[in-house]
Amino acid sequence: MNKKTKKQIFIFFILLISSLNLAQAQCAWLYEDRAPGSYIIEENNIVLFYCQNIMDTIYAPNQYTDVLWEYTTKSGIECQDWDWLGNNFFFSINYNDPCLETIKNNTITVTFSGTIDEKSPPETCTFDILFNDPGTPVIEIENYDTNNQISICENDNITLVASALGSNPNYSSFTWYLNGEIIEGENSIELSVSSTNYDINTANTFYFSATNYCSELNDSNLESEWLTISIYEGYEGCEPCEWDLADYDNSEFYGFCGDCEGEGYFPEPPNNEENRSFENPRLPTCEATKYKIRIYNRLGRQLFESDYDNHPWNGKLENGKRCKEGTYYYTMEYILNPFLTENNQNNTKTSTGTVYLDWEN
Repeated sequence: MNKKTKKQIFIFFILLISSLNLAQAQCAWLYEDRAPGSYIIEENNIVLFYCQNIMDTIYAPNQYTDVLWEYTTKSGIECQDWDWLGNNFFFSINYNDPCLETIKNNTITVTFSGTIDEKSPPETCTFDILFNDPGTPVIEIENYDTNNQISICENDNITLVASALGSNPNYSSFTWYLNGEIIEGENSIELSVSSTNYDINTANTFYFSATNYCSELNDSNLESEWLTISIYEGYEGCEPCEWDLADYDNSEFYGFCGDCEGEGYFPEPPNNEENRSFENPRLPTCEATKYKIRIYNRLGRQLFESDYDNHPWNGKLENGKRCKEGTYYYTMEYILNPFLTENNQNNTKTSTGTVYLDWEN
């Protein structure tokens, strides 16, 4: 290849790039009069946003004496659509056009050719039209199933992400809500739960609304489904609740004083219901919510049996007669929290062992 040929090729590429830039410049009228947020320009590619069920019309400048608009769907279907009004040529299309039945990704590529006079070659440029599909906005959280109510510990820092925003995600603003109130200053696609004024030890409802070009035209923001998150304070580091049972391997055992004020019951006083609030059944409690016990003497005879109602033993027989001081055997069934599936806290557990009864007289 000689130097002359190289120079010619170099000039050709310069002219080609110049002509492409010129073509894009000639297409500037496509978006100059459009509303902000109704288009984007990416690497010299113009993308116009169209809204479903809303007719959008593009008028070519009146300098053109003849115009041709052609568009191709992503599935390869070629279509034409143009008309004129007086001396103005225009292009109009909506999402329900029969030619768009096979559209993919809600996008078509349009080629414009316009003739100014018979002596000049047609001016051409291409652009994309993205038809807005509003989607079904939802909140997503990494590593969580947001189809169900979520329970977290207060020190679990999770981030909510606005998702499923449809085919035109060029949203101008987001508004986040907590328990029906706007969260001030949170207007991005993500929301950190720790930065909000949530209610502790109860359920919190989050959702968001989003605004884009099409929602503004329809005067209707997109709104996500509600997501409920229960946030609990750091009870025992948010570890699973446990019943603090006696460790017989370390010489621990139960003992209680019958008829002693405030201590005359096994395994706990009967007024301990204050630790078992059912007003918010998903509130964690680190003591058994429900239990039943059976008491046996040394010969294996059953002396006492409660219902599954947290009814403790007071050291007496059913007829009210005191049992003798000494060691007795027990079997206890308990459920840590019947409303919490986390860590199997709603499963029935069993504990067996001994308890020493002392009357102090």
